[in-house]
Amino acid sequence: MKKQLAKLLILTLISASLAACGEQQTAAPQTGDETAQTAENGEPAQDDYVIKIGYGGGLCEAPLHIAVEKGFFDKEGVKYELERVDAAETASAVGSGKIEAGFGLLGKFLQPIDNGLPMRVTAGLHTGCTKVLVPGDSDIKTVADLKGKKIGVPGLGAAPAIITKRSLAKEGIDVSADKAEVEFAVFSMSDLPSALQNGAVDVVAMSDPQGSVAENEFGLRCIIDTAKDDDYKDEYCCISFVTDNIAQNHPQAARNFTKAIMEASLWVEAHPEETAQIQVEKSWVSGDAKFNAEVLKQYNYKPSLEGGLEALKLSAPAIKELGLIQESTDIDEFVNKTFLAVPDLTDEEVFEDSGVTAEELAARNEETPNASAFSDVTLDKLEIDDCCKEDAKEEAKEESEEKECCKHKEEVKKDCCEEEEK
Repeated sequence: MKKQLAKLLILTLISASLAACGEQQTAAPQTGDETAQTAENGEPAQDDYVIKIGYGGGLCEAPLHIAVEKGFFDKEGVKYELERVDAAETASAVGSGKIEAGFGLLGKFLQPIDNGLPMRVTAGLHTGCTKVLVPGDSDIKTVADLKGKKIGVPGLGAAPAIITKRSLAKEGIDVSADKAEVEFAVFSMSDLPSALQNGAVDVVAMSDPQGSVAENEFGLRCIIDTAKDDDYKDEYCCISFVTDNIAQNHPQAARNFTKAIMEASLWVEAHPEETAQIQVEKSWVSGDAKFNAEVLKQYNYKPSLEGGLEALKLSAPAIKELGLIQESTDIDEFVNKTFLAVPDLTDEEVFEDSGVTAEELAARNEETPNASAFSDVTLDKLEIDDCCKEDAKEEAKEESEEKECCKHKEEVKKDCCEEEEK
């Protein structure tokens, strides 16, 4: 009886993370055209293909690290090789064939996929990642107050910019290129708090853990927190993926990889302190394990197949509005092509085989984050190479080059910078 109640509770917790996204399903939606390879006895065929899994050393990439260290990949029969890839280079690594599966921010993959990157989304792994912040004494209280303001972001195509734009549009504030009622300004992630403090911008949108650290260090106030706000708390920011080759020619390998990383994600949710300790001790990430654990607690590691699809449905139109997806792209077709309906896998099966109990997750649900863990950490000392900050790398580099290039040539800024980028 206790086991049945525990199962019911965990399914309720996972299903709740999809409540804001429409009608619920626990099985993977059949939006793709793949079917499982089956043996004569009707069971999924085994696949000994060695899949190349990419990792970037980011904190929120914890499920991938735990899938290795706690044996989830081995348990699910995943034959794999690990390839270290800078998170900013994940798309190019997929395109070149260097990696065939991995973990990352959904938003940054959509433009490359639209341009032909052979990548398929398999599941949503966690929510959270983004905060929109203002000075503690600012007159800005809500998103509606952002009209006419200047907003600092780590990149125009980064998740913080996309989240901010979606929130503005919902409030009826025009964010179109030709009639925008706000202005976006690009700064490196580490420079955003300073830009806010010196008045260069009125508000900043940042990824965690930098956002949480800046909030504490500079006494900032949150007006959007995707880990807590009703509009975003159930939306997955980070996903698992495989390449088209794996999806089409090795569906069993795709299934095993997805199941293992989903199980590991549940384990991270139940054991954030141990996860953070393992990550530091095994050199997956740097930084302080105590602080890292508190950041992990702010994410919601409740993996879902349906959640990955719903995140696509929400993110793709927003990316298109930013002009990062071609105007001619049909969003429904894009979502159908990008999402992989993993064969013969359900959220129920993932939970049952994960070893995580409903009681463990229920206890985590009731925890209050330890704010004091942030008190001794400042942005200039932050050593976490978090996957969520990698979005900013390329645009921050371009911004730096642009400033150098155009310092004395403002009248020809655009042409000058375009030439420099070439």
